[in-house]
Amino acid sequence: MAENHFAVIGHPIAHTMSPFIHERLFALSGKTGGYGVLDIAPEKLPGRMELLRTLSGFNITIPHKQSIIPLLDGLNEKSEFFHSVNTVKNTDGRLTGFTTDGTGFCKALEAGGTSLSGRTVVLGAGGAGRVLAFEAALAGGSVTVAVRPHGLAAAEKLCADIRAKAAGARADFCLLENIGGKIDLLANATPVGMFPRTGECPVPEETVRKACCVFDAVYNPDETLLIRTARKNGVRAVGGMSMLVWQAAAAHEIWYGAKFAAGDIQALCGDAVAEMKKKFGNIVLCGYMGSGKTCVGNRLARITGRTFVDMDRYIERKEGMTVAEIFSSRGEAAFRAMERAAAKELSLKSGLIIATGGGALMDPENTAALKGNGVIVLLNASLETIRQRLSGDSTRPLLSGPGREETMRRLYSERTDRYRAAADFSVDADGGVETVAEKIRETVKIPLIPNE
Repeated sequence: MAENHFAVIGHPIAHTMSPFIHERLFALSGKTGGYGVLDIAPEKLPGRMELLRTLSGFNITIPHKQSIIPLLDGLNEKSEFFHSVNTVKNTDGRLTGFTTDGTGFCKALEAGGTSLSGRTVVLGAGGAGRVLAFEAALAGGSVTVAVRPHGLAAAEKLCADIRAKAAGARADFCLLENIGGKIDLLANATPVGMFPRTGECPVPEETVRKACCVFDAVYNPDETLLIRTARKNGVRAVGGMSMLVWQAAAAHEIWYGAKFAAGDIQALCGDAVAEMKKKFGNIVLCGYMGSGKTCVGNRLARITGRTFVDMDRYIERKEGMTVAEIFSSRGEAAFRAMERAAAKELSLKSGLIIATGGGALMDPENTAALKGNGVIVLLNASLETIRQRLSGDSTRPLLSGPGREETMRRLYSERTDRYRAAADFSVDADGGVETVAEKIRETVKIPLIPNE
């Protein structure tokens, strides 16, 4: 058995956050441990057990949470209860299965200042819905499982299972549109709102307003439309990244008895969100016109293996005319509407380096869209550098009229504060293209995307 060597298995598993989270947990606990990723197709799982038995332990994700069970030497009480395993401990060659999903859910709620003591309405009756509903019932609260029409049979069975397995449990089910009464906790266990369908919410706003607290198991994006709707209405909200990190922390407790402070886990949740955006989302470059976003973006794309998109060129290709032509023929308001549409479209893609137009982030809607699936980097060039770079450039619509110098100064002053407020990172952009691109790569620590 490899000493202190762990892994996660699943299929497909290219977008897992497990290595980042678990390596940080090892560091927090002062434990030296390696953590890998094993993509194992369902039909190959039995044949890989010899390899898995060489590990100190491993985590399991879709689609192996049930199929691993007959291949193990034993289960703890809770994993047997749920008939699901997401963590395995190797004790002198004996593999025992555990489930930490429910623990992660409960710890996330505790960290968020709420509990399962009242009425919980669980949205969805799938695997995640089963965990959330059972935990609520086991905590002594009442449970309502709300589903779409095609999920009624599953919801009915889930409620029957809860009543059979949890003595005295109160569980009922209904259609999503029939949710009524007081809701202490509204818990989403469906994929609705998950990237890239980030504009969807599992229930209408009026249902959210009835809740004292909202939990969303979706963690990408970290702030789903459901979470945003709750916060807008003054409802306490807990996101899915907290559950993901806490269930990982519970695995470390199983493996070697680790304990973690709530503050450390909260900090790790924030870091995990940032890492997720960098690894699977977009790198968005902002800055004043002439700050070098296009040249630097192209270079950054080449050295990181990502795809470069210039928002202005993106709009020009769609409209069949230049930005200057759009300004002169349709006006600035029409261009800004196109810019909002482009920001929304590009935010639904991943693995991009995006160069925004100089005025794009003056619109909070654009900032929110691009920040939702990416990190924003300010190319902070001085006004003197901007002046030199734009000397003789007559292609900038906002600088084409009289008083060019005064306009340049005014826009630079107005926009710089907005850029700084929007940016996650800022780099000095007065240097050459290669120097600035390398600064960004080092500052943001952009993960490389291998070329196919």
